[in-house]
Amino acid sequence: MIKPTVGELLSGVAVSLRERVLPEIPPGVTRRQIQAAIGIIRRASSVWDKIGPYFFADNQDIEETLRRLIPVIERVTAEEADARLTGVAIKLHATLDRSGAPAEAYPSPAVLGARNIELQEVLAELQEALHDNPVAKNAGRLEIDALIRDLLRRMLARELEINSPARP
Repeated sequence: MIKPTVGELLSGVAVSLRERVLPEIPPGVTRRQIQAAIGIIRRASSVWDKIGPYFFADNQDIEETLRRLIPVIERVTAEEADARLTGVAIKLHATLDRSGAPAEAYPSPAVLGARNIELQEVLAELQEALHDNPVAKNAGRLEIDALIRDLLRRMLARELEINSPARP
């Protein structure tokens, strides 16, 4: 592991700015801008080293859940002949087919982040399609809803973990 990590470097910059530079700046706009910059740097330093594993776990969980949803979605679309839900199912298949093995052995946080956005977009589109017809609450739709709610709970737990301050 490379030491110091990027997170540690950013944290050091924030501390230096707060302890060495900020006291030299008189009150006013410039001081407030530096204070804001320190806050942004501290925030970035707290999540930088966690972002890759976060995206990796999130992507894996979303993909696994979407794969579990496919047969249920297909059953619901067959029962209801819902054109929008059918379109989402097609897009879902295409999105999951693209996942495969990443082009690089260790994808960068940027690659993982782009995939995360793609997965969350298709998930949001699925939710919108399901809620277009709120009257239809058959067993299949209820199963889809339960799986999505469980996924969202896990996603929120991961989000909380990455955004919580480190505990000593």
